[in-house]
Amino acid sequence: SSLPFLPFLSRGVSAPGARWCMPMDGEGDVVMADAAADSEATGPATPGAGGDSSDMAVGSPSSSSAVAGEGDTPMATGEAAAEADAAADPGPPPEERVARAEAAKEEGNALLKAGDAAGALAKYSEGVEATEPLLEKDPAELGEDLQSRGTAAYQALRLNSAQACLKTGDWRAAIEHADKVLLLDKDNTKALYRRGFASLQLDTEGRVDSARADFARVATLDPSNREVRTQLAKAKDRLKELKDEEKKRLSMAMSGGLYHEHHARLGKQQAAYDAEVQRRQEAGEDSISFEDWLKKEKEKEEELKKKQREEAEQKQKEEQQALQQAAYSREQERRKEAGEEEIDFEAWVELERQREEGLRRERIGGVLRTDETELDAEERRLLQETKSKGYYHGRLGTVLSDAAPKPQQVQGDASPQPRNGEHVGSEWNQAGTWEEKDMTAWAKERLTAWLQQAEVGASQVQLPSGRSAEVSAKITKVKSLTGDAQLVTVRKKPKHGYNFEADLSFSLCFRSPDVDSEGGDGATAAEKFSGGLTLPELSDSTQPGSLRVDARWKGTAPSSELMPLAREWVDKLRENVRCQVSGFRDEYRQKK
Repeated sequence: SSLPFLPFLSRGVSAPGARWCMPMDGEGDVVMADAAADSEATGPATPGAGGDSSDMAVGSPSSSSAVAGEGDTPMATGEAAAEADAAADPGPPPEERVARAEAAKEEGNALLKAGDAAGALAKYSEGVEATEPLLEKDPAELGEDLQSRGTAAYQALRLNSAQACLKTGDWRAAIEHADKVLLLDKDNTKALYRRGFASLQLDTEGRVDSARADFARVATLDPSNREVRTQLAKAKDRLKELKDEEKKRLSMAMSGGLYHEHHARLGKQQAAYDAEVQRRQEAGEDSISFEDWLKKEKEKEEELKKKQREEAEQKQKEEQQALQQAAYSREQERRKEAGEEEIDFEAWVELERQREEGLRRERIGGVLRTDETELDAEERRLLQETKSKGYYHGRLGTVLSDAAPKPQQVQGDASPQPRNGEHVGSEWNQAGTWEEKDMTAWAKERLTAWLQQAEVGASQVQLPSGRSAEVSAKITKVKSLTGDAQLVTVRKKPKHGYNFEADLSFSLCFRSPDVDSEGGDGATAAEKFSGGLTLPELSDSTQPGSLRVDARWKGTAPSSELMPLAREWVDKLRENVRCQVSGFRDEYRQKK
């Protein structure tokens, strides 16, 4: 049967430079493995062998012979007419076409070795034009030997064009040339390698993943090739980076609103806490930590909610009693008018209950159905579930046939869908017995964001000399954050676990416009200090208020006169760091 026809590929626009450099030999060709051969037919299949006479480099065909590619405008009517005339003229005979192609390949190789990639591409284009029409010819028409020579020349020209395009940075054209070869030979290692290398430079997740697949295929076909394994490792690393970047972007987009809401609430809490601290100082009362104050505030809030709930329940009870009393009064009036004996309130209530039960029995034919009794929401749900799965499911505790859930893998940070507003976990874990999800990447990102917001300050403090100054202390960098986080769901109850160690950098600045350089306060017009904070036990088992935060100075420490005030503000910064950790815990606990 005839080979498939492969239309000529136009030359693309040059792309930016490579992300990773290609190893070059003395002649400037890409080197993947050893050596070069004198012809495509006899040369080795090493993907990166450059500079050989058959398969040296890649390039796009010259514009004079290009058809409309991506972004080009269609051919004009005159061009179409010219193309029709060309179709009517069969052109040179097959033998001459193959000879022209082989000569064009040799000339192009010489130009590429001399460093003229554009000239080489033009020559390769001439050879492609000559041999491409032969691909759709029947072997019986051409002869097996001539068709074999024409196909070999065509492949070599496309491969060399791809190599030349790699040299000029025309990554898309290199990919298209390699694609043409792979349509004829899907396991051509040189085409796979060159397409993979070009795809890697385009640096998008889809292209890098394609490069990874191409390099993996070459590594399978040629296990001894070290260069392709190096490129495969690069592709895998870059693909992971791109996926992490995308995940981070989506996480930021989805959690930004929640973060700002938490941050605003934390700001209000901090302001209220500062006011309480000030009040206690003025009243001579004992100081209180932020964690203890926050605990007391939550207790007050819970007490208020409990009181409001009790008041609502009492009101509802009183309204129900009022309705019952009104109905009882009407019954008493009816009995009086009818000359019947009066009845007390408790007896009337019992009679009403019996009457309503009799009505229910009448509606269902004298048999009282279980689901018509006063069941709570959970009992009704369990009853309905048992009905849907059959009698033996309820008796034996088994799940029959199609009722069995289908296992599904939990992907990344995907949030499971609730079941009847109650279920927590993935769809396969409907029983909610046990499920564990790695939250390390998310927790590190969010915890870092919270810690970087730690900052305290005041517009006016009194220095040891009695002068006033503005002070600010803040976290400048989260230097390291090591550890992990796991979200474990046990019997539908999520357990938000984490265990980290953090190393932070902070700055402390005193600004005093009215202090000259001769001042004896230890603070100049802008006195700055830096240090570090270490959180060695940042875990879910440690309450933020009890969190250990070690402080140290870097470089020049404050003077002995200024040190007490500096320590006071570093302590306030440490307390604010604990507040930020508390905010992170609140956000983490909302994850399902």
